[in-house]
Amino acid sequence: MDFILVLANIEPKEGCQDSIIEVADELIFETLQEEGNIDYKLLKSINDDCLTFVEKWESLDVLKRHMASPHFLNFGEESEEFIKNMTIQVIGADELSL
Repeated sequence: MDFILVLANIEPKEGCQDSIIEVADELIFETLQEEGNIDYKLLKSINDDCLTFVEKWESLDVLKRHMASPHFLNFGEESEEFIKNMTIQVIGADELSL
């Protein structure tokens, strides 16, 4: 396994997309500084109000440390009231050289 890929899809409550984006700002900044983080982005759907975190990590252990970090826990607490539904996929992946 070359890396861990995480797709965290967020369905905001009506009118709450901007609030989630605002709360995510610190999370994204701090996460990009973490050792073992390869990439961390928040994407906005062009079809609806959904948001998706696309994360790339060196290992599952690094991801677990991230999930225990103060900025991750803070995001969970601050964004909870704005989120209608969230689904998370964690994928162990091998990169192909084509």
